Amino acid sequence: MAEPVKIRLPAGRHAICACGRTANAPLCDGSHAGTGTTPQLLDLDAERVIAWCTCRKSGNLPMCDGSHRGA
Repeated sequence: MAEPVKIRLPAGRHAICACGRTANAPLCDGSHAGTGTTPQLLDLDAERVIAWCTCRKSGNLPMCDGSHRGA
């Protein structure tokens, strides 16, 4: 089972990986070049913990929606 990567992000704009290739999970590192995907821009008005999907089954990519549990 692929568990999500949980990370606390400060307020501000963040580029969240949507292709699954980043070496800096969950933040985009440009590895999506040539894949046809682009990072999801996430604007936070306050510090927050996010859960980045690693199983690629989420209906809310790149964020985890619990699909890795087989629900």
